[in-house]
Amino acid sequence: MGSEFGPFLIPDPTSGLDSVRPPVGMTTKRFEARNKLYEDLLSAGPLGDFGSDYQKESLKRSMEQAYILLNSPEAQAFDLSKEPKESYDKYNTSKFGQGCLLARRLIDQGARYITVTTEYEPFFGWDTHDNGHTRLKDMKKMIDSPIAQLITDLDESGKLDRTLVIVASEFSRDMLTEGRPGLKVKDQVEVPDIIEDMKNYGMHRHFTDGCSILMFGGGIKKGHVFGKTADERPCKSIENPIKIDSIHQTIYHALGISPETNYEIERRPFYTTPDGHGKVAFDLLKENPKV
Repeated sequence: MGSEFGPFLIPDPTSGLDSVRPPVGMTTKRFEARNKLYEDLLSAGPLGDFGSDYQKESLKRSMEQAYILLNSPEAQAFDLSKEPKESYDKYNTSKFGQGCLLARRLIDQGARYITVTTEYEPFFGWDTHDNGHTRLKDMKKMIDSPIAQLITDLDESGKLDRTLVIVASEFSRDMLTEGRPGLKVKDQVEVPDIIEDMKNYGMHRHFTDGCSILMFGGGIKKGHVFGKTADERPCKSIENPIKIDSIHQTIYHALGISPETNYEIERRPFYTTPDGHGKVAFDLLKENPKV
């Protein structure tokens, strides 16, 4: 899709303003000279020799937009210190909570696409290979309140109906079973037949046949549950399973984007779903054409 649609990363939401202004001590004249030198280096590099006209123009637009942002009033959205204390405290559960606050402030300024993530450290946080029950309780404290506050704020401001919010992780987990249903691999640790020790909760294996996501606003039904997983292990999907390409097509449909939308990369079209044939899960939407 081009450089102009690439991610703009902010590792620490409380320092977001530093990402949209030159380093301390750098004059405007020096910054402009660096920007010009960067453009010259790009022209003389591989992109200048082998890149398509679209790639070159996209990179140029991304640089121009970044430069404009430096001096725009919208850049103040990155400054969380300007948020009223009462509002800030509702989000201030962790970097994730601060990220939700930054997302709301960016939406207020017209940002079109925002991702808020949790930090990943091997065997910490979401990597609940042991003491999963205790860890999940702590993580819920970090994410539940700011997500709920984000949805509340968007709803009260009238922006929720035109903003699609998706809460998702990677895939499902199972404490004792590993791999696809019916397939097991060699256990790396001793697995009890019955879980009685608290430390074993969360002693998960990768398991991909049952996963769930939350969707708010953007034409999605309120309070609606779609699909069902089995109560007993291995908790696989047993009603209305929905695959990821259908999720993608449903999101595009909710945003008013045609399933035929594609982007030409390396002289061939790339679709959002396989060959643009993903099916919309209309049962998720308020306006269901089948009704």
